[in-house]
Amino acid sequence: MEGCSFNKRQIESPRGGDCNAKRQNVSIGLDALECSVCSEPLKPPIYQCSLGHFLCLSCHCENQDKKCHLCSVETSFNRCFGMEHVVKSVTVGCSNAKYGCAEQVSYYHKEEHEKACPNAPCFCPEFGCGFAGSTMALLGHLAAQHKCPVSTFHESGTVNVCLYLEPGLRALHCSDDNQIFLFNMASEAFGHAISVVWVQPKVIEPTFTCHMHYDSSTPDDSQSSSCTIRSSSLSDGLPEGYDLIVPKGKVSDEENGIMLRADIRVTRKVFYHSDYEPPLGCRKGKVGTRYYSNSNGEPPRPLAARFIPECSDSDDERPLAARFSKICGYKY
Repeated sequence: MEGCSFNKRQIESPRGGDCNAKRQNVSIGLDALECSVCSEPLKPPIYQCSLGHFLCLSCHCENQDKKCHLCSVETSFNRCFGMEHVVKSVTVGCSNAKYGCAEQVSYYHKEEHEKACPNAPCFCPEFGCGFAGSTMALLGHLAAQHKCPVSTFHESGTVNVCLYLEPGLRALHCSDDNQIFLFNMASEAFGHAISVVWVQPKVIEPTFTCHMHYDSSTPDDSQSSSCTIRSSSLSDGLPEGYDLIVPKGKVSDEENGIMLRADIRVTRKVFYHSDYEPPLGCRKGKVGTRYYSNSNGEPPRPLAARFIPECSDSDDERPLAARFSKICGYKY
């Protein structure tokens, strides 16, 4: 009897103890954690028909005829707190663990986490190279393995740099927040074709603009262009298209490269919560108001950006790094 009593105490829930002591690695069919209608991961609130089929909130709201999609039985869908407790307790590792991410997140938050995971890989754009790693690891790889020139700068607003470009890649590294821009110059039949890309693990809305200017020895032969810098993980190589073309004949055939002036600045896009009151000089432009709340008790995050195009750089004395952290949701 003492043995039975001991085993019983072992499986009882500890009171005030460490719940992690009860965790075990188990296998479970993922379809058991998915909505029976849309097959999306279940997350609170979860509803259940009288025969035990589970629905997510969206499918529950769309079910107007009050019939279960699977069993076709007229039923009332009730909130299933037991299943909610189960899905909250199921945690999984990030798919980017091999690139350094150690996060353990709820199963239904996995996709959301990986969309913003700072450890998601970027890829080497050089033909035939299979390297993948973080942005900084990629920068080191390009410099060491492919002899890519790297220019480092400290950013405090607008970046103004002069770059000597030769056919191939040249990297621009902002040491304040480890942003990486890759300039590529290709020698085409029509002249020098130049493009710039912002290296990011996930393609996100453009945040930087770039003005490029080439000064020729003849004033009439100068070339300039302004563009929005595209973001890319380079998984498919460098993006197609060019941002500046220096026509053939503008550069002497004896010259292998060109001197390019580049001005990079952040696009003014600011996220803040409903209790934030912007400065008087910034209360212009259209304001989005949609928010969603987190079930884990974190502050709400905005679904829409509050875009204030009239603000100038003088309205915000913080460096680009601090302002950029607002845009991407990273801590600074």
